[in-house]
Amino acid sequence: MANSVVAVKKGEDGRMLAYEALGEIEADRILSGSKRVLIKPNITADMPASTGVTTHPSMVEGTLQFMKDIGVVTDVIVGEGGSCDITKVSDRFGFFDIAKKYQARLVDFNRDEEIFLPVPNPLAIGRFGIAKTVTECDCIINLPCLKVHTSEISVTMAMKNMMGCMVQNRQVMHRDFDKKIIDLLKVVRPTLNIIDGIVGREGGEIEGDPVGAKVIIASKDFVAADAVGAAVMGFKQDEVEYIRLAQTYGFGNAELENIEIKGASIESVRKPFKRAPLNMPAHWYDSQS
Repeated sequence: MANSVVAVKKGEDGRMLAYEALGEIEADRILSGSKRVLIKPNITADMPASTGVTTHPSMVEGTLQFMKDIGVVTDVIVGEGGSCDITKVSDRFGFFDIAKKYQARLVDFNRDEEIFLPVPNPLAIGRFGIAKTVTECDCIINLPCLKVHTSEISVTMAMKNMMGCMVQNRQVMHRDFDKKIIDLLKVVRPTLNIIDGIVGREGGEIEGDPVGAKVIIASKDFVAADAVGAAVMGFKQDEVEYIRLAQTYGFGNAELENIEIKGASIESVRKPFKRAPLNMPAHWYDSQS
């Protein structure tokens, strides 16, 4: 497998960092062939970006500005399916106003039509109910957060953020997660990824505490992005099973020696996050954090 490129950028201006990171991973070349693009932030709960639980709205704005400037996409959607009232929270945190400013549509996947997609050669789940809007997009720009997770999952970043594309019953994913996330990635996977670590979350995705990590991590390879994100949070290579498993199934690079880092080194931004307490179950309303 060829080396993957991951851009690591330090700072606190989400709009600028997202814009610059998309340029560094040559997003314009991918977007040039796209007609309908989905921007998928992480809105897990009714908690603002300052908590590290929710993607900062400025990250969405930087992404929208980038697409406006390259001028090749005709239809842009900002969509999410967290366990809170996405429509209400998107309005309160400014996502709706940003989408309107750039003439993008905001879609609440919890209110979207459900399309059932079969999983080829499933490991644990035979089909997933995916929001119809997701199935109609030819490119997904994934904007997850940099967070530690409870239970077997350990961390939550690019791959796990795809759970928000499911319309319902996301909680079932938290049992035997490693196999189920592989199944989900067989039917829906992101095209471009920018992990928002300007403020991360340690000690748990909901119950934990915010961490001013001041970093974003971007890549076309979602496995590589998660591998670098895990390393930034202080996890050892291969410590997170589903990241390792994703490489085994050919989704991307999980080995740091096969990843080319652009920008800041992992060592310069590494900030070990406090792990979640052992045996703490995933929060009942955690949908894709």
